[in-house]
Amino acid sequence: MPSFGVGRIRSLFVYPFSFDEFLVAEGKSAWVKAKKEANTEKPLLTALHNDLVQHFRTFLMVGGMPASVAAWVSTHDYRQCQTELDDIQLTYYDDFPKYAKKVDLTLLRNTLQSVVMQIGEKFTYSHVEGGYRAEEVKKALKLLCDAGIIKRVSHTAGNGLPLGAEVNEKYRKYLYLDSGLLLRILDLDLGGAQQLTDMILAGTAEDLVNKGGLTEMVLGWELIKYNNPRSQHELYYWENTAEGTRSEVDYIIARDLKVLPIECKAGISGKMKSLYEFMRQKHLTEAVRCSLENFAELRHCNKKDNGALRHVKILPLFATSNLYDVTDDTAIYAEKAQQEIDQMWEDGTLNQEKLDELRGQHLRTPYKNL
Repeated sequence: MPSFGVGRIRSLFVYPFSFDEFLVAEGKSAWVKAKKEANTEKPLLTALHNDLVQHFRTFLMVGGMPASVAAWVSTHDYRQCQTELDDIQLTYYDDFPKYAKKVDLTLLRNTLQSVVMQIGEKFTYSHVEGGYRAEEVKKALKLLCDAGIIKRVSHTAGNGLPLGAEVNEKYRKYLYLDSGLLLRILDLDLGGAQQLTDMILAGTAEDLVNKGGLTEMVLGWELIKYNNPRSQHELYYWENTAEGTRSEVDYIIARDLKVLPIECKAGISGKMKSLYEFMRQKHLTEAVRCSLENFAELRHCNKKDNGALRHVKILPLFATSNLYDVTDDTAIYAEKAQQEIDQMWEDGTLNQEKLDELRGQHLRTPYKNL
């Protein structure tokens, strides 16, 4: 863009569907309202909680890319979702040549593959195939972040706000854009709708989402998606860097001008030793555990810290939006967009033939100056 109208342009950052948006697409708006009204004192009814767990597992496998969600809603056939996701992934790879003047294309592809394989772990530059120097890999990572394909999670000391004031650049994780795309890269063929349903009902889908830190990755993106869409938001985690120790808290966020640690569990169990250790070190009394459990609250008396009482709220993974005061902006923009589409349809600017034509096009921005 040759010029930019400073003060005249408002930016909105959009991402693949959140779980709430996925439920709306499935016609489950009432479920979104019900879980927003639930809390530790008024948890969800068991039947509704179980239904939400099943839909959340489906969401992990379908992902939030609009084409994949549309395929699932219309067919409930995961093979149709796979087709859409494969096309999207190939498009990303086809777009890599636009960066040819900035970075080696093989390095870019290998770096993305390494991010996928290291989901949920501290990123190790030497794991990128090809023997590239760390500085070269960092450049590729920055390009992928700028393109919105991956998201950086930085280590913070977590002593206070702002969290970005105490970042340790030696410790970083990276999240891939979408869980459905991640599974396609990992080549996890889940079969058709019946096989998928059988996996969910049998509970084996939980074993699937544990693979490669998938649940932790989705939680990170949910924290981003429900935040203010007018700003880009950073993600942080904490790890005890002292020699001979091994403790980590998945996410550290700021809520009500306080540091709030969040622990992610893919199932309904798991110890929280690292979470309690972080709370003890930072003298915190509030934390959140995101899991497949229903709303609840745990209380822990820490004898190592003069009997300090810790409160850990259990927030279902499918209810991450409860952490935020989600405004009606999304609904407003969606309504305006629908009105514009309806008008285009009425005046003939848009019709089914043109939609089919657009669907078959590979649209990209010309990058002549790169």
